[in-house]
Amino acid sequence: MNGDRYFAFLRAINTGKRRLSNEQLLAPFQAMGFSDVAAYQAAGNVTFRSDAKVDERPIESALATAYGFGTPAFVRSTAELAAIVAAEPFTPEAVAATTGKVQVAFLRVAPSEGPRHAVAELVPAEDQVRLIGREWYWLPVEGISASKLPVGQIEGVLGEMTIRTLGTVQRISAKFAD
Repeated sequence: MNGDRYFAFLRAINTGKRRLSNEQLLAPFQAMGFSDVAAYQAAGNVTFRSDAKVDERPIESALATAYGFGTPAFVRSTAELAAIVAAEPFTPEAVAATTGKVQVAFLRVAPSEGPRHAVAELVPAEDQVRLIGREWYWLPVEGISASKLPVGQIEGVLGEMTIRTLGTVQRISAKFAD
């Protein structure tokens, strides 16, 4: 099976008490019949190929059974990942003026105007946030731990999410480019 390449970003893998080896991480994807399954780092970044369009919910069900705990999965196609990498949500000058790294939060759905406005109201003046499609990009003026951005409240507005640095997403895209 060749198929299209997909990328699954899993939430809260290898954090706290949730520790999985790469073999344990990848086994459910292989058992679901996906091919060319691989991990990037040990942080819940999985790539695979599928001949059929991929639905996140059956993947989440299989992962919960295999791992013994639930974990949201945010799946993107190669084209979607390329668009995320190419988005340039902040100017080079804005990025250079911070010590923080650009963060990408993967969402289930693109937010409508109401939630977009609610998120804008929560962003502290020193940070920047841009919502593009099913992702929101965050540029903290310093590291994320120094930011006053209420990520938990934003998740309450936008729904489940998982966050990666844009650099990590760029490296995944480059490594697994077809």
